[in-house]
Amino acid sequence: MLTKDQINSWKHEGAFVMQLPSEVINPPLNWLNNNFTLDQIDPDHLDFGSPDQKFEFPTSIAPLDDLVLNERLIVAVQQLLDSIDIRLLQADLWPKIGVGSDNHEAQANTDQRMHMDYGNNTMLHPDWQSPEAVAAIIYYDDGVETAGGTAYVPRQGDADPVYQPPFIHMPGQAGKPFFNDRRTVESWFDKNDSDAHKLRSELYLREQLVNFKPGTILFYRHDLWHRGTPVTPGKLRRVHNLAWRRADARGWSNWNQGWARQSYYGHVESIIGRSTPLQRSLLDFPMPGDRYWTPQRIDHVDARYGFYGFDSAPYRQAL
Repeated sequence: MLTKDQINSWKHEGAFVMQLPSEVINPPLNWLNNNFTLDQIDPDHLDFGSPDQKFEFPTSIAPLDDLVLNERLIVAVQQLLDSIDIRLLQADLWPKIGVGSDNHEAQANTDQRMHMDYGNNTMLHPDWQSPEAVAAIIYYDDGVETAGGTAYVPRQGDADPVYQPPFIHMPGQAGKPFFNDRRTVESWFDKNDSDAHKLRSELYLREQLVNFKPGTILFYRHDLWHRGTPVTPGKLRRVHNLAWRRADARGWSNWNQGWARQSYYGHVESIIGRSTPLQRSLLDFPMPGDRYWTPQRIDHVDARYGFYGFDSAPYRQAL
């Protein structure tokens, strides 16, 4: 799915932007344009994430859940991480509504501070030379109409002064208070940490803005400097935040609740039933040929999911 240039941009600069094929993006986009529009969203929901976690995977909405497990995305992440064995970390679709006046409360999400995502995704510290996880944002709207493009700072080689570890020059790291609003954050650093303030000022001068339309995807790293920018007042910007990790990576935490938590009602079971072995593996369902499988275990799993269309043949054939 990906070109060598795209893979190299992600590994060395931290990000790249591309357009998803229509067959990937059209099913969820059509559903959203009928069921998740400005007049159907609480205007007071101004924070990150879907309202009441409604659109965190699994959502019980087939077009949204099938996008999360789309094999084109899986293959792309396998290419970026140099591994066929990967796991899903995050899948959350959420709205950002433009507000009429500047909201600069300390935790406001209107105009975000520059940050990296590793801080609340892993207990450890990322190693630029050995990336273990991939993040992505899928955009469902036209940035010309909505604004709100993600701003990011490409890394400029190993000697880049703004990418010298440890990455602690941000709110919430190494004892610094957490604020979300850009103006509040930079005022705090100006008063309390002049070296960090100088570095952060350089980030804003170097930021690039994602110009998006429906189906644009930003693949990026958890150690990339980036931020959310304001949406045009009265407009709606809808995005899907996704993340994956290598199966052998240590310290990473799922953003979503457990995938099996919503079982019992047939929705999760239907996902397992209609998915391919590769798609199921994203949820830590062992691939055919994995040493987990025995004839008895296949029988038991088949008994659980056969009603929902689960085909045990690939697992039996690989014993």
